[in-house]
Amino acid sequence: MNNKNNFEGVTSVSAPSILNTAKELRVIFEMLAMASFRSRLNSIKCGDGHPVVVAPSFMTGDGGTAALRTYLRRAGFAAYGWEQGRNTGLREQVYLNFERHIKDLAARYGKKVSVVGWSLGGVYARTVANKNPDYIRQIITLGSPIHIPDMSGVTGPVLKLYEMLNPGAMTDPMLEWGDCWRDTPKVPSTAIYSEGDGIVDWNLCVDKDLAAHTENLRVPGSHVGLTHNLAVMYAVAERLAQREGHWRPFDLSGIRGRVYGRTPAALA
Repeated sequence: MNNKNNFEGVTSVSAPSILNTAKELRVIFEMLAMASFRSRLNSIKCGDGHPVVVAPSFMTGDGGTAALRTYLRRAGFAAYGWEQGRNTGLREQVYLNFERHIKDLAARYGKKVSVVGWSLGGVYARTVANKNPDYIRQIITLGSPIHIPDMSGVTGPVLKLYEMLNPGAMTDPMLEWGDCWRDTPKVPSTAIYSEGDGIVDWNLCVDKDLAAHTENLRVPGSHVGLTHNLAVMYAVAERLAQREGHWRPFDLSGIRGRVYGRTPAALA
């Protein structure tokens, strides 16, 4: 599969529209929907017990990914938080500790680790995958700004908060590793994104040059609700359930094609 032309002509990078940012309130309904379908979600058993680490978004910690990790554990995966506290930005030392956490899990289970990264957590996921492919089974990013060298593609208030909470962050050595998260991953990878994202410009969240083991997957919904979004939760579990070494793109046949997509809607 080579879909690099799916995004031909999609080159602009800007802050999300004010309308999309306002629509982030959809997270309330996404959480209610998740609660309503909790019993059905909990009935899905597809995991093989391999370790999965979920990295949180900017300014959240493991509490922000608890619902997704609980779902994954009940589905049969050994789901863990990233265990680095609140994600306050790109920090070399935080990355090194995160990398060690993943290697420790790989040694404990005797298996490669899958990594799911929400927003900025996806930047950490892609970095660890490209630096340590022998330890990683696959990665999934959720609304992650994988095509920025800094915070230029994030909304103004978030950028200001990032700088305020991270004195010296814009000179941290990790910012020099941009190729580690922008380059096509060396392991199976799914970049999940929403064109309705009100926090990060969705153009930053998709792989422009896809390989046979990578894909973009469009979902409806908000940025804040990505770890509570029913479509996302199903897709994440379905991706993780694939046998190691037998990765295939997400099947869009039937009703799935009405919920999910690959290309931007305007180009579909």
